[in-house]
This record gives sequence, structure tokens and C-alpha cells, in this order.
Amino acid sequence: MGARKTDRKPLGWRIVYWVAGTAGAALVLPLFLLIALYLYLQMFQLILPGVRVAGAPVDGLTVAEAEAELDRIWNQEYLITAVDAMSPGDAWLVDPGEFGLQVDAVTTAQTAYAVGRDEGLIANLRTLWEGFRQGWDLEPTVVLDEERAREGFSTWAATLDSPAVEGDVVFDSGEVVSVNGQAGKQLDREATLLLLAGDPYAVMVEYRFLPLLTMPVEPSVRNVDDATAQARRYLQGSFQLTGFDPVSGEHFDWTPSPEALAAWVQIERMDDALSVSINTAAVDQYLDGIDETLGNERTIQREQAQDCVLAAFEAGEAVSLRVYYLPTEYTVRSTDNIISIAFEVRMPYWRIYEANPMLAVHGLPVGETIEIPPRDINLVVPPVENKRIVISITDQHMWTYEDGELRSEYVVSTGMANSPTLPGVFQVQIHIINAYGENWDLYMPHFLGIYEAVPGFMNGIHGLPLLSNGVRLWADVLGRPASYGCIILDLSAAEDVYNWAENGVVVEILP
Repeated sequence: MGARKTDRKPLGWRIVYWVAGTAGAALVLPLFLLIALYLYLQMFQLILPGVRVAGAPVDGLTVAEAEAELDRIWNQEYLITAVDAMSPGDAWLVDPGEFGLQVDAVTTAQTAYAVGRDEGLIANLRTLWEGFRQGWDLEPTVVLDEERAREGFSTWAATLDSPAVEGDVVFDSGEVVSVNGQAGKQLDREATLLLLAGDPYAVMVEYRFLPLLTMPVEPSVRNVDDATAQARRYLQGSFQLTGFDPVSGEHFDWTPSPEALAAWVQIERMDDALSVSINTAAVDQYLDGIDETLGNERTIQREQAQDCVLAAFEAGEAVSLRVYYLPTEYTVRSTDNIISIAFEVRMPYWRIYEANPMLAVHGLPVGETIEIPPRDINLVVPPVENKRIVISITDQHMWTYEDGELRSEYVVSTGMANSPTLPGVFQVQIHIINAYGENWDLYMPHFLGIYEAVPGFMNGIHGLPLLSNGVRLWADVLGRPASYGCIILDLSAAEDVYNWAENGVVVEILP
């Protein structure tokens, strides 16, 4: 018998048709489809529909695909705002990874995949259905790598840190400029790390905002008012430095420029204050420069000069340095004798013997050198700077000067040929109202002793001498050599010079 075709459907299909034909088919079909979708998602290991991570959809992706997508979104392209907490205007868009913040893409993808799974079929289907209706938004898992965060802080410290400005006193073109101290700032790495570690999710995802906590760095010196006042007192005082050469009569202005004076002021930091003092090395160097300009024959007495200058600068006063002379050498010629040398070098002969004791024993060594004492050796008392007497043997004339101006002039008589007046630079050493010359039995009115022709025998300036018998000498010969070495004036002139020239006034006698 052959088979007989029948239109009867299998039982299963008949049941389906029956269900579909009923009013409940509207409910069963969506359920069937939901189950089919669930089985499909399970089979291909796909994340359920509607699953998002902080708004980023990952539904329909495998775990590996979701991991890659989350890594791209959160760890490669995502930026947050970093702000200097002490200066909110300073803000930067930064990769959170610079500060050790990162979304754990693996864990987050696995969490997304776990939605609607392992809760039982009914619960899973309900989760799947809810995914269609409203979705599931998950929080990403944020992790903090503290070591990387510290590295980031080290890098950002260069941007955030600013050193404290120490209070200082500086000099600009010789002017005192005060710089008051100002606080700096420094990234507080530990505090910022604690903030990150406390809630890395909030920093990276919830607020997308990282306050970089900084702390002030105080200067050790802030207020410099006292140091500024002291420096200005030094530089704006009445300090002046001048020099005087009593031999030549020259005056020098050695007052340093404001810039040079600024180098004399030394600013040193002492704990939390500035100390202002005088830089003695700079002063000494300046005096070295002065000394060099004076040449080989002249000098200033360095230790004494430095003490004087330091004291005057400290007090804001004027100081004048005396120029001193150094010994020189003389080569003895065959025609020389001690007197001729004395007149040539304008020095009492006994001074030459003092400098060369062997001459008294061996005589003058022809062709050899002897020492000539300094030209100012006869200035035995402090020279008076603003007065000077000049006498010319050739002109038989005297001039007196005060403050560089001619004060008076007189006709004089100097020593005779057999008892000449010695040329040279001397000074008023003594005043005797009426000196007595025992050798000649005469009185010398208004006597000013100026140099010792020989030790213990003083030549000087005085009025017309008076013999003990009452005879006045040389009144009729003034203007011609007549004395025994002294310089003779008429009586009124001698009195005038006697009263005017105190001890120390330099007397220059020209040949």
C-alpha cells in the first residue's frame, strides 16, 4: 500500500496554530522572541541591549570588543580639568592617566557582560526586557596607580611650583632698590594624592575635575625696610674721598661714582633678615686703583687709608688721604759731593747720610746707587691743606696762598753763597716770637722754623734781625741774598706771615 497524503499537521505545529489563534498569542509571541534573543545573546556572548557605561553604549558587543571600546573612550580620548587650587584661573585639560587615573576596561567590560546573566532565566529575561525599556547605565571601574600619580606630580611641579621671592636690596645705576619678599607655592603631592585615593571615580567621572592642591612657600626674608634704609644711608650720605699731595700741592677728587660705591655695600642674608655692612675687600680694591695712578714714587699708606675711608664712609663724612712719597735712587757721579747731591735732590745732606750710614765711613761710591729719602721726609707734622708758602731763591720773592688763591707776596732775602738756603719742600714746624741766634748774637723776630740745616740747627723765616747792640740788619738789602740760610722779610711782612701760617703749612723753596 502506498502512503496516503494527509493535511494533518504534526501535533506541535497544531498547538502553535492553536495558541496563535487565541487571544493569548499577543503575549506569547513577544515572550518567545525575548527568549530567542536571550538565547542568541548567550550563544554569541554578547552584552545585553541597553547596557551603557556612564552613557557610553556597549550593548551588542563581546567582552573583548567592549574592553577595547571602553579603553578608547576612557583611557585614550577622555580629558578632565586640572586646576591650581591656589589660582583657580589656571586650569588645564589633561589626560587623567597623567595622574594615575584609569578606567579598568577589563573589569568594566566584564561587569557590563554580567548584566542579565546568572540570576535565573526569569530574572535574566526581566533584565533583558528592562534593557529595552530604559537601559542599564553602569559606573566604570576607576583605579588609581599611585606610583604613576607621583610621577605625574613630579612632571607638573615644574608648571605649578614657583619659588618664594626672597626679600633683597639691590643696586640699579647706583640707586638702592628694595625687593620685598613674596611667598611662592609648591604642589602638595601627598595631599593631592590623598584626594585622588579618597574617591578616584568622583574625580575622573563624576566631576571630571582635579584640584591640584598647592601650599605656600614663605621666603626667609620678607621685609627689607631696615636694610634698605641702611644701604641708602651709606650711598646717600655726605661721604667724599679726596687726596692731597703736600709736596706738589695737588688736590685729588677720588670720590667713587654711585656705581662704585654700591660695590662697597655688602648685603648678606642672616637667617630671616638682611645684614648690611661695608665690603672691606671692595674698598681695598678701590684704594689699589688709586695707588696705581700715583706712579712709582708716590703712594697712600694703605692700612691707615683703609681705616680712615671705612670710618668716613660709615659715618657719611668727608675724608682726605695724604699722598706719601717713597725713597728713590741716585747714581753717584765723579763730580759729586754730599752737598751737591743734597742741593740737586733738594734734601738736607744729613738726611742722605741717615738713609746711607755707610757713606760716613766709606764716602761716596762713584758709579753706584745710593738711596735718596722720600721727598716728604721733612714734613714732620700733619700738613695744612689749604695754605702754602712758595719762595723763589732766583727771584728773591715769597708768595702765600690760601684755598688755592694768592693771598700775599713779599720781597725776601735768602742765604748768601757761602751759607745758601736749601731748595726743597719743608713746612712750618715751630713758632718763636723772637728767636735768639747765639752764633751771631742776634734776635730774629717772628721766627718760623722750617727745616734743620743740620740736626739741631733750624733755618726759618723771620723778620729783619736785630743785633744785641740794637742794630737792625739788612733792611737795605732785601731782594738780594744776605742771610746765613734763613728767609728774611721786612718786619710787618714777617709778623703777617707768622700770625697766618700755623704749624704744618708747607713751605716750598724753589732754586
